[in-house]
Amino acid sequence: MMKITSLPITSLITVLLIVVTACNQDNPIIPIEDGHNLEIPPLPDELLGPYLIEDAKLLKNNETVFYKGVNTMQTYGLVNPDLMNEWNIEIIREFIGNLREQPIDGAAIKASDNVWYHPLQKIVDQNRANNKITILCPFGWVNNTGQRTLLTGLFPSAQPFYEGYKLKMKQIAEHFKNQPDVWIEVWNEPYHWNNENGYSHELWLRDMKDMVDNLRWVEGFQNIILVPGNEQGQSENAIIANGNELLEGRYNLLFDLHAYEKWLLNTNEEDLVTKIENLKNKNFAFIIGEVGVQNVGEVMPVQHFLNAASISEVCVLAWVWNQNSNDNNSLLTNDGLPNSNASNNYWGAKYKDFLSN
Repeated sequence: MMKITSLPITSLITVLLIVVTACNQDNPIIPIEDGHNLEIPPLPDELLGPYLIEDAKLLKNNETVFYKGVNTMQTYGLVNPDLMNEWNIEIIREFIGNLREQPIDGAAIKASDNVWYHPLQKIVDQNRANNKITILCPFGWVNNTGQRTLLTGLFPSAQPFYEGYKLKMKQIAEHFKNQPDVWIEVWNEPYHWNNENGYSHELWLRDMKDMVDNLRWVEGFQNIILVPGNEQGQSENAIIANGNELLEGRYNLLFDLHAYEKWLLNTNEEDLVTKIENLKNKNFAFIIGEVGVQNVGEVMPVQHFLNAASISEVCVLAWVWNQNSNDNNSLLTNDGLPNSNASNNYWGAKYKDFLSN
């Protein structure tokens, strides 16, 4: 258990936010009233663990650990745990596509979008029974008419559903607060991919403070909280610029970066090792919450990234654990075999090999 002490809070910043769609199209500027609570949630007398963040290190029972895993979509239905065990998967990031209606416990429900959603607790129970950590991450919000808004590329506090979003996140934190192998990510891939449409690192800092503190106000919630980078999650620049201020008076924060174009293209293994070690040397604990061979363009090289991740011992989760022979990012074919061919740069076989080493 780790003793921690209180630190001072920082000043409030008033900004204008812009709504950005998942496709990064321009939208009208929406002014936001900055009514965020200036008070930081109190720090506990001691952190119970077993999972803790200490500087750049992820600890379990005071030992440094790093995990390899995948992103899944088990809210639509549980997958075969035996196949995951065969691949040596240790950590799972769960896609929550309809946060508003997502059941936390109990039975599956048919939501306003006519999709069946399975409860988070049932997913966590299966993951835990197979010795896997679960990261719960919202990817979308569905309104009362069944229309879904994907979160990627959006400015969080500019969204009309933001207060309802925070309320549901708080409910999830309340339910899982005594389950330390369940971690919660505050948002998937926020902000414009190239820092446009009014983005600033100060905006990132304000939103991340608000969403982190929203969870920490849940009494007894000590679970690890994941915080995304800027540029739709691919950039570490906001973390380098303002990460220390976010960490002041807060604990068990793990940053999440996504490795697509800005990591995989026009880089080599040495470049990526330097990039990773630079963040570690600045005492930022982070994972690569997504890596895949295709995003918005052609299939990309990935082996140099996997090599760098192995050398640097950083946590990596692939996008995506799915049985779909026609999806280049899917790790599995329709028959449950590694989805590995020239058209997807042999992604399934390469990542299975990475998991085994």
